[in-house]
Amino acid sequence: MRHRVALALALLGLPLAAQDITGGLQTGLSLPVGDLKDKTDFGTNQFFGAHIGGHLDFNITSHHQVRAQLTYHSLPGSGWGGPDDVNNDFKILQIGADWVYSFQSPNQGWYTIAGASLNSVKDDYSGNGFSGSASQSGKLGIRGGGGYTFNKMFSLEGSLNQVFVDKNGNDGFGFDTATWVQVSAVFRFGR
Repeated sequence: MRHRVALALALLGLPLAAQDITGGLQTGLSLPVGDLKDKTDFGTNQFFGAHIGGHLDFNITSHHQVRAQLTYHSLPGSGWGGPDDVNNDFKILQIGADWVYSFQSPNQGWYTIAGASLNSVKDDYSGNGFSGSASQSGKLGIRGGGGYTFNKMFSLEGSLNQVFVDKNGNDGFGFDTATWVQVSAVFRFGR
């Protein structure tokens, strides 16, 4: 059985090895929206955070790519100013795959992205003499957006990310979805 699985994986890897594979790094702002920002005592109560990540692009055609991405987001919080004055610092580790469609070519012009991800979300909270953390792993997320490629080495990109988290329970966050806008400078290599 192991030999069959190894053979199947090797055969699946052959078409991928024949593809044009490029990679890159991205960094920029992560802007919480909705409950992730505004939910009293549960949100960040902050305008922005930051992210850094990397990706591999599997170029299927001159217009279509599949992008494997890994991104770390840090969304620091500030207190709500009430009697409990809760402060929530969110950290999100995201691994996923995006379908990228380039309107002109992968080396210049507009493109769109749509994808899915698995996420690990952690909230370090403190306030009114207490502190702790809550975390959830394996949470499904979706994202979509677009960008503009200036040359084969540099793009600017924006996307809306949404992660479905558990509201209730010991590791509940007080809201159902963590949503943020990601604005990235994308640096590519290997084209």
